[in-house]
Amino acid sequence: MLAFLSSAVAESDLETRFNFHIEAATLPEAIGDLSEQAGIQVMYPYDLAQNARTGEVIGDHTLAEAFGILFRDTGLCASRSSGGIYLITPAAQQMRQEGKVSKKISRKSLLARLASGVSSVIAVSGMGAGAIAQDGAESADGGRDEIVVTARFREESVQDMGMSVTGVSGDDIVRQGIRNFDDLSRTVVGLQTYRSRQNANDISIRGLRDAKGGIYASSSVFSIFLDDVSVASSGSQRDFSSTDLNRIEVIRGPQPTLFGEGAVGGVIRYFTSEPDLDGPAFSGFARGFIETIKSGGIAYGGETGSTFNLVPGKLGLRVSGFYRNDDGFIDNPSEGTTDVNDFENIGGRAVLLARPNDDLEIRLSAHLMRDDMGESNQIDPGSDAEDLSFGVSPRSGTATDDFDLYAGRVSYDLGSVEVVSITGYMERNQQISRFDPANTFDLVPFFETDTTSFNVTGASQEQWSQEFRFISDFDGPLNFTAGAYFRDRDSLTRSLFTGPGWAAVTEPSSPDFYKAETGTNSRQYSGFAELNFDVTDRLRLIGGARYVDDRVTSTIVSNEVIDFVLRRDMGGAIIPWTPTDRIGFTYPAEVLNDAGFGTVFNFHLKRFLPRGGAEFDVTDDFLLYANAAVGARNGGTGQPIAALAVSGGDATAFYNALRFDEDSVLSLEAGFKSSWLDDDLIVNVGVYRSKFKDTQISVQTPAFNVVNGPAQRILGLELETSYRVSDALSGFFNANIVDAEFTENFASVDLSSQGLPFDFDIPMGNAPENAPKLSFALGYNYDRPLGSSGLRLTSTGSFQFIGSRYSSNQNYPLTELDTIEHMNLRVGIENDRFSLNAYASNLLNDIEIIQSDTSSITHYVNSDGVLDSNPGSHNVNTPRVIGVSLTVRY
Repeated sequence: MLAFLSSAVAESDLETRFNFHIEAATLPEAIGDLSEQAGIQVMYPYDLAQNARTGEVIGDHTLAEAFGILFRDTGLCASRSSGGIYLITPAAQQMRQEGKVSKKISRKSLLARLASGVSSVIAVSGMGAGAIAQDGAESADGGRDEIVVTARFREESVQDMGMSVTGVSGDDIVRQGIRNFDDLSRTVVGLQTYRSRQNANDISIRGLRDAKGGIYASSSVFSIFLDDVSVASSGSQRDFSSTDLNRIEVIRGPQPTLFGEGAVGGVIRYFTSEPDLDGPAFSGFARGFIETIKSGGIAYGGETGSTFNLVPGKLGLRVSGFYRNDDGFIDNPSEGTTDVNDFENIGGRAVLLARPNDDLEIRLSAHLMRDDMGESNQIDPGSDAEDLSFGVSPRSGTATDDFDLYAGRVSYDLGSVEVVSITGYMERNQQISRFDPANTFDLVPFFETDTTSFNVTGASQEQWSQEFRFISDFDGPLNFTAGAYFRDRDSLTRSLFTGPGWAAVTEPSSPDFYKAETGTNSRQYSGFAELNFDVTDRLRLIGGARYVDDRVTSTIVSNEVIDFVLRRDMGGAIIPWTPTDRIGFTYPAEVLNDAGFGTVFNFHLKRFLPRGGAEFDVTDDFLLYANAAVGARNGGTGQPIAALAVSGGDATAFYNALRFDEDSVLSLEAGFKSSWLDDDLIVNVGVYRSKFKDTQISVQTPAFNVVNGPAQRILGLELETSYRVSDALSGFFNANIVDAEFTENFASVDLSSQGLPFDFDIPMGNAPENAPKLSFALGYNYDRPLGSSGLRLTSTGSFQFIGSRYSSNQNYPLTELDTIEHMNLRVGIENDRFSLNAYASNLLNDIEIIQSDTSSITHYVNSDGVLDSNPGSHNVNTPRVIGVSLTVRY
């Protein structure tokens, strides 16, 4: 240890002797005393040091001698950076790094390695005050701590990457109380989500989003990964517990080369924490919380994570678990019940990490989650958002969502090339039974009966995937990332619309007016390569492509639906079905077979998806970049009842309305990343333009269906800033301005048969649904010591603004949504062993309608001569939540 320090510590420091008086204590306390008595700065990984204890250091010693005494039997060592700050790292890790070829990961590689290897870093100043390093924490060169991500499968600083990527560390996840997509959207510029119920997030990135009826789509417009395994749903996205995450990465814009054809709008990556093989034999944390929900009940739960180092330096196990019980906040006076949108979530993870030698690493992980949910966050149509009442529902709904993922990652370093294998197996099963307000109210004009309807759906999915990556580390100007990918996914969806009144108007008499079961298989083979060429020390060119061969086979297993071919008189008025003029049933499988189409639909996406870019370092602190990329996703089949409603009874029209083709996006992006005032101020600006062709959008006729809609043009500007005011206080401001519009006229239904003076209901110039022109967020982080007690006062706060937008592509005036102003606040006291926090989410209690569903076959011309439609359902956001949490580290 002393020999190592002699080579790393400045000669003047070696010759200087200090009179130390450091009592035996925990390692964080001892380092604090040493830094204060020697007048130096020290940075060290909190997770490694929190359980270590030291002997006393009394008398005259050099720094090398003092560190040697403190680190005896801890497995840690110290090195001195060029900026004069002492970095504490595991001795074994340091030896491995010295024996391997240096990775060219950033201009500040020493700090980047430290940041990527630990989940938190504590900076101890010369005043002996310890503070958790946040986005504005001091780094080894006197500037900011860098955020390190692997968005290009290499460890890189966010500021050194010519692309729009946000990294949220595990510490920030805990510090800011990030629990789900809603919370994440308040941190990541350009990301919005609209939550209709628990585990149902309609995501938007840069104005791109999935269709609301996306359960019938073949894939998502985003790629979402958990431990590098794809877990994206075709419709709304589920939440993945933030407990014990190492970090979250969000990459905006098409990323087809490295992340697949589904990355049309961007990528979201979750990385779970793993055991630190060079840390203590046993460590972890336990956290409990309780919350009260305004106008609702309470929520409570707990989280825990523990590391067991089975063979130090070689084999370790990380186990975590989580539980949450949420009463909800929506009442159902028809039932006489309160808080019907309750939610219970339980799950756990296990990560086994083996490192037999310096070149080979094996990582096995398992993720299990079980969710039980009540009604969605719906309120009565036409009511005020703050009423929080769903009295039109005669019976509150229920839902379950079971998710299992097993992943294996094997990486082997050949020196100049790293080979990585990632294997994944996923199962997901969903069951939903809910009152269906959209069909209940939208079908009223067509039937003389009680149209009260319930929607019972089920979906099961099984997926195998295998990926191989080859990542070079050559000394020359050219490097590459290449690989191959295989995925086999089977899914089965089941739908049943039922209601007591349908028996009065159906022939044969039945309470069920729609039954369907559809199976889908998606099998994909793809290969990718991306080259990085250093033209000069400052100019880099990046280019690559993915070849995708994706086959989707969709099969109508069984289907039975009322013969919902619309009837209108000569004036366009609806002719309803009555108990004396009953509606019969259609069997789509028979119709399709009789017409020669069959019941098996094949879709084949076979194309190259290129991406290219350039990066230029104007200075070490100012980066210019530009990118261009193409993304695409396959076609699929929609919902038969919706297709039948617009077919006019013609089998060919029914077939065409039932299927939709692939869509694609071309995105151009340019911007700069900069740091100022010794890295205290960060300013990043990006501008982008996307052209979306054959966009897969939702229509409701009255049931949801997915069709190829008009092309979209999206222009946008992103601003990311942060400023370190002092060692204790830092702040941020992010903003996104989007101008998104359809560039073609489009008719989702036949308006001529309705007697309306319009040829189309989605005119050129309309904004896509849920695409606000302006959104921004600002906030702060505060962390300072309370005297010499070892306690710290911490606080974070944020304010998010989402501008007005439409909840329909038709831009019906009644679906224009109000702005959202959302404020969060957290205050806590903590030391190395515990954290006690009080917090408030949606402190202003701003409750707004975030989603309104309408039917395009019941629209009308309002008094202003504009096409409009009455919403059949409303969803709202969560009211104010106030809570307290206690974390104990061991």
